Amino acid sequence: MEVTATELDPAVITVGDIMAQELVTARGSEGVLGTMEIMRYKGVRRLPIVDRGGQLIGIVTIDDLLEVLAEELTELARIVARERAHEAQARK
Repeated sequence: MEVTATELDPAVITVGDIMAQELVTARGSEGVLGTMEIMRYKGVRRLPIVDRGGQLIGIVTIDDLLEVLAEELTELARIVARERAHEAQARK
């Protein structure tokens, strides 16, 4: 993406020319909030997820996290709505 976005010639650019020096990863056991913290602190939009042996098991993206958080917020909104309805019924 970096090569295309900056109109560099992909025939002469190597991966070493554009890669980050530090590989940022998270463990598969890391929670959503911890993963978000790593991504925010390191300034990355995609985060390789590794097992205990350092083997790649997946990649988490900002879009993945937004989807999970949106689902969680939707569920919280449903809980609030049910609780309000329950409280209104109890007051009658």
